[in-house]
Amino acid sequence: MRQAHNLSCPGPTAPAVRAAAAGAWLLLWAVAGSAQVRYLDVERSMVTVHVPAPGASGWAAGHVIQAPLAEGSVDDTDTPHLAIVIDVRDLRVVDPERSADERQRVRAQMVGPEGLDEARFSRITYHSLTIDQLEGGEWLVRGELELHGRFLPLTVRTTRNGDRFTGTTTLSPAEFGMAPIGLAGAAAPAGHDVRVDFDVVLEKR
Repeated sequence: MRQAHNLSCPGPTAPAVRAAAAGAWLLLWAVAGSAQVRYLDVERSMVTVHVPAPGASGWAAGHVIQAPLAEGSVDDTDTPHLAIVIDVRDLRVVDPERSADERQRVRAQMVGPEGLDEARFSRITYHSLTIDQLEGGEWLVRGELELHGRFLPLTVRTTRNGDRFTGTTTLSPAEFGMAPIGLAGAAAPAGHDVRVDFDVVLEKR
């Protein structure tokens, strides 16, 4: 939610300042020219969101949304840092059992004013604050997700296998001020969580 301007001292809102800071990481690292920065292969990386049907006990009956990465990188050192950017305009609904028209209607609801509101919030960003490297190639990433103009903490467990990172987490659209996505236009219950699967691949050296 955007904060009101201070009438006595006009200036950018706190979310706007933080969004600018979150978006500056690629520029800063490019200027620094660090050999340890590994950029993500956006052609082979994908985030997939599973929206369950209201009242369903599993995830298979709902919507499936693919979110290609716009950019991202990993500072591949003993103290790693991860950052990714998703362009909301690139989101696509890939429900296999629905027609193209039905998928388009779901997408319009998802990115419209009651959903992600792509006209105002065109990017989704995630960046790590701390990363603990555990046994078996597992990383515990404590970070911050920017979604729908809000910044909230999000902890993710991911497994690294060479240059590939995979994992799953859940989040609640309601916490970011959005109405949950209903099935085929039907209302979804408040507090409705979605599952987020990610498969992120580093560019070859």
